[in-house]
Amino acid sequence: MKNRFVHYGAVLFIIAAVSAGILAVVNNLTKTVIENNEIAAVNLARKNVLSSADTFKPEESVKAEGLEFIPGYNAAGELTGYVVSVAQGGYAADINFVLGIDKDGKIAGLDIIGSQETPGLGAKVMDKAWQAIWIGRDSSYTFNKSTDAFAGATISPTAVYTGMMRALTVYDKEVRK
Repeated sequence: MKNRFVHYGAVLFIIAAVSAGILAVVNNLTKTVIENNEIAAVNLARKNVLSSADTFKPEESVKAEGLEFIPGYNAAGELTGYVVSVAQGGYAADINFVLGIDKDGKIAGLDIIGSQETPGLGAKVMDKAWQAIWIGRDSSYTFNKSTDAFAGATISPTAVYTGMMRALTVYDKEVRK
């Protein structure tokens, strides 16, 4: 009877060790692919939110208050604005988005690239039509719960608004020249 428990324990240990080894190998194989896909998604979002820019120069970025503002230039080499990646706490987890800011400090575009908000409620922040309502607004805009939020879901839209206003305020104070 005692040998049976040792035998079962040894078999279970071997199965767990083999499974852990397989998971480690697969993780190492897919890690770079996942990182490259995330970089590609952010680069596509940058172009979407600041369509007036043809190139972005991360080496000229301005870092302030935990945010990195990357300048975008048109074909003539003129500065058209900045893009910034923002992570803001939502209802379920962080809402990750890329914000385009034109030279005048107005929102040129918003692209939410990651959200785990409640489907049918807070996940509506992923809707491109809702994201488009923010274009042209600046740091002086005040959140209006009745028009900017959704029935039954105010935390997620408020989180996106808070992240945008944080980025715009930092832009106004630290980046705009």
